[in-house]
Amino acid sequence: MISKINLIYVIFLIFLLPFKSIAADVHLPSAGFDCSDTNNKFEFLFDRSKDMDNPKVYRRINGKFVMIGNLLAEKQGAYVIWEDKYFFTTTDFAWTFDKVTSKLSSVVLSVGLGTEDLRKIPQPMTCMQKIFYY
Repeated sequence: MISKINLIYVIFLIFLLPFKSIAADVHLPSAGFDCSDTNNKFEFLFDRSKDMDNPKVYRRINGKFVMIGNLLAEKQGAYVIWEDKYFFTTTDFAWTFDKVTSKLSSVVLSVGLGTEDLRKIPQPMTCMQKIFYY
């Protein structure tokens, strides 16, 4: 009986766990923004395919798109606001994109523990819409 249970666990680990990690990947090509200035470059993707009511936002970090948070607000033709839980770990931080001027800027929502250097926040920068292909 114990060997049958162990066999079921092995089958679960071999076959089901890889599918869970595949399901978390961003499905590319996908639309996003490429934003840069003289010191910084950010690339963002918006994945609306899994949950239209709560789109996920990804940022390229070390060559790979990593989920950084959720879309907080959007007004068609005006602006987009999304959180970035990866930029700071103890500070609630968000990005705002003005669709009219194509400018990316940042918002500190709360300082949290106050242990992070807020001077690393970039100045507003220009963005271009981009479709990412792999």
